[in-house]
Amino acid sequence: MGLFVSSCDKVIYDGPGNCPISVRFRFDFNLKYADAFRNEVKSVAVYVFDSQTGKFVTKATESGVPLTQEGYTLEIPGLETGKYDVIAWCGLEDGDSFSVEDPATKTDLMCRMKTATRTKATETYSNQHHGGLFYGIVEGADLLNLPPGSVNTVVIPLVKNTNNVRVLLQSINSDINLTPDQFDFAIYDINSELDWKDEIPENPIDITYDPFNTKQGSIILNDNTEVLTAAVAEFSIGRLFARTTNKTRLVITQRSNGNVVFDIPLVDYFLMVKGYYASPAGEKTQIDDQEYLDRQDDYSVVIFLEHKEGPEGYYIAARIYINGWQIVLINTDL
Repeated sequence: MGLFVSSCDKVIYDGPGNCPISVRFRFDFNLKYADAFRNEVKSVAVYVFDSQTGKFVTKATESGVPLTQEGYTLEIPGLETGKYDVIAWCGLEDGDSFSVEDPATKTDLMCRMKTATRTKATETYSNQHHGGLFYGIVEGADLLNLPPGSVNTVVIPLVKNTNNVRVLLQSINSDINLTPDQFDFAIYDINSELDWKDEIPENPIDITYDPFNTKQGSIILNDNTEVLTAAVAEFSIGRLFARTTNKTRLVITQRSNGNVVFDIPLVDYFLMVKGYYASPAGEKTQIDDQEYLDRQDDYSVVIFLEHKEGPEGYYIAARIYINGWQIVLINTDL
């Protein structure tokens, strides 16, 4: 939902029907219910469409220091009296991560992750760290026929569309030293493109997320003995959807023999640890699945592997922890 108010305490614009929109942003759609816009959003891009025809009217952008100021607003002057749909994609200028082409109509508006293609398999993939991408919409913002000098203020609530996922592999065999180059890590999904409603469009593109960073972790035991038995992979992925859980999978393969060590529907496992969260009023509530996925943006998956003897040796998953919660495996045949 968005808020729409009018006031007459801004810069004066001469002439009838030349009424500006003053856009404010709010990013409190997180698990702390706190407005983090000034700290997290580094650039804004606002697209304005005629509510009746859906035609593109204008666009405004800004980035950098102005966004950190208290009460920041983005003013869009020169609009005629009428109703408009205002859509924001924030974070487009944070790096080489996402792009939006200027549309002719609202339904043309599409945000695309910048990806690459593997020649040998024509596989679309991403292996980079994506800056924060945020989306918001207010439909039917009504520019009233107010006297010259009036400014219409639209408040756009934002949702974050990017997520960080850290995967840590640790051996339960104390004499086994795990390294990232022993494994291939991948997350598969269909979320590299989002339409004007922040939804996956028809005929989505399959995307493979490779880690943007891998490293060997250092584990300190209770007796202060340091053992290097952890392999870490970090992913940066797009918006997660509760209804497409079978399309979002984390797959880990042992490189030496092609054995699949781990293959799970990732969103299903994330939702297992959803829990209860306090609302601004202090009441603990069970939020629905999609709201949880939109409010949460940081996940950790810790997998304890058991080494099995054999000609080449292989691993199976023995225990799993997600965001600190243990997932009890009833059927270990993952």
